Amino acid sequence: MDDIFYEKTLYRILRGRLRYKVGDLVLYIYEPDEELLEESFDVYEAAYKKAYFGDVYIKEELLELLMQYELWSPFDDREADKIEKQIEELKVTAFRSFFKIKQLRGIKANIRFLEKKVVEYRSKKVCLDHLSCEGVASFSRSIWIIDNTTKTIDGTRYNWIKGSLSDAMAYYNSNQINASTFRRIARSEPWRSMWNIGKQQSNVFGKQSSECTRDQMALCSYSSMYDNVHESTESPNEKVIEDDDCLDGWFIVQRREYEKNKKQREIDDLITNPKISNAQEIFVVTPDQESANKLYELNDPISRGTIKSRQQQIQDAGELKFTELADVKQDIAMQQHQAYAQKVKGGR
Repeated sequence: MDDIFYEKTLYRILRGRLRYKVGDLVLYIYEPDEELLEESFDVYEAAYKKAYFGDVYIKEELLELLMQYELWSPFDDREADKIEKQIEELKVTAFRSFFKIKQLRGIKANIRFLEKKVVEYRSKKVCLDHLSCEGVASFSRSIWIIDNTTKTIDGTRYNWIKGSLSDAMAYYNSNQINASTFRRIARSEPWRSMWNIGKQQSNVFGKQSSECTRDQMALCSYSSMYDNVHESTESPNEKVIEDDDCLDGWFIVQRREYEKNKKQREIDDLITNPKISNAQEIFVVTPDQESANKLYELNDPISRGTIKSRQQQIQDAGELKFTELADVKQDIAMQQHQAYAQKVKGGR
């Protein structure tokens, strides 16, 4: 998309409205204010109640039908979670391969493919939502909002003598601003200058934050995100910042490093006793399983592998002494070998 598209979208956000044409008639679909949003929930509740007593399904009942006819199962959600982890790893690889143009292009293609797979898996669970009480109520609320926010050029509420309300809502829904567009606008001119000046005045849109539209708040959120990136002591290359996938990879690397350091601090807090501070292994008694799980997470991947291996050995043998565990026997053998080598070396 060209710069004109992004600048046009910026001014749509600033004005808080979407331009909608019906033939030669120009209408504007405005973002709802606080008063309308508050009232819209009354519409939702009334529609939900009517649907519920009209024997319309609730979401839980539809999930049972989806499972009965094999249209969805918890397996689909687990697969989506699994693919999202793969996407996360690919974004880290993209960040680390930024200057390898050909390799980066292939990684990005793989990310886009996997993102579509996630949507396929996630959409199975909600494919019948429009038939539920919640879906009917949400539709009624949305159509009511569009009806009350669509106006002519002179600002009067439109009476729908031309065009249809459902078409207007479909147009509005199909023109939602995606994350990629928000990010491009947030890091580019002319918005960056507007943002920086607005921050100095503590009033970017000339109104209270509670009065900002959903799109305006989203744009501010992404702008703050880019501020944080630039202010970081480990801020990446500017070209990396302009690449959404690579910057996501940088965020993931930073998050993992933070979590690693946090775990180390938690471990250090557990071993403040100087008698055990240099111990290879520390056994801690926990009051419940939840505490045990949290403590387990403090172990690094190698230590977790050792724990699982020991659990399997004990399960297979039924009972084992500590010195009979495979990794312990290996450590003892290593220590004996080193002691022997030192002895031989000292005798020369």
